[in-house]
Amino acid sequence: MTEETSDEIQLIDKILDGNNNHYRKLVDRYAPVVFHVVRGFVNDEEEVQELAQQIFVKTYEKLDSFNRQSKFSSWLYMIAKNHCRDYAKNIRRNNKRFSEMESFELQSKMSQENTTEEEIEVKEQSALLSMALKQINSDYAEAFLMKYRDDMTYKAMASRLGESVSALKVRVHRARKELKDIMEQKS
Repeated sequence: MTEETSDEIQLIDKILDGNNNHYRKLVDRYAPVVFHVVRGFVNDEEEVQELAQQIFVKTYEKLDSFNRQSKFSSWLYMIAKNHCRDYAKNIRRNNKRFSEMESFELQSKMSQENTTEEEIEVKEQSALLSMALKQINSDYAEAFLMKYRDDMTYKAMASRLGESVSALKVRVHRARKELKDIMEQKS
């Protein structure tokens, strides 16, 4: 057990013993992880704040079910990811506007007036990719974004998602194939 894991366990024990003031320490420590996950699903800052708050409430309510053999960060990441997926499903189900998933930051910082033909094409491809990401399986899109947008190794992805490296390689491969097919149809 690492020092960080031991510290987490002590904080969790204090919280479970009724000392809720210590939960703020966990929130402060892991807020960047939660916000990163949420921003992968929504772009509106108010929605990001609301979802993050819901995730931390859910985490608090489920804290007694945390398996101490696992890393708290991985457990929290899975709660955040699943909460965001449920949110996205509900939005889609109700035919409400679903915020775009972030796509690669391919756009130049030049003003619209000075935009070259090549930059316009890059912007169009970026928009097309963003649209295509919403059409493929969410597990594939998540793996693809972690690999290429977040520049994560397969090992880091596996650790974060609790999946095998080979499963993630398959997801990324399938995402690339499906994205290529969609983008070729749209072009």
